[in-house]
Amino acid sequence: MSRKSTAPSEGAIDDPLLTDEQGRNLLNVGMTRFLELQKEPDFPAPIWLGPRGKRHLRSELLRYALSKRERVAA
Repeated sequence: MSRKSTAPSEGAIDDPLLTDEQGRNLLNVGMTRFLELQKEPDFPAPIWLGPRGKRHLRSELLRYALSKRERVAA
């Protein structure tokens, strides 16, 4: 499994970093589903703070969820 990483987007200073647990709660899915979503190519890449410190930008998770909702509604 490869680790993708991205630099925070501009304006991300006030954007909270979320753990997997917080991310799954934000998206209202279980942990297994959240881990499956992370394997999808369009899922936002995590930010690695260390070998075991993975976080997700809240704004990117919300943008991802909205993009999925728009595709289903279309």
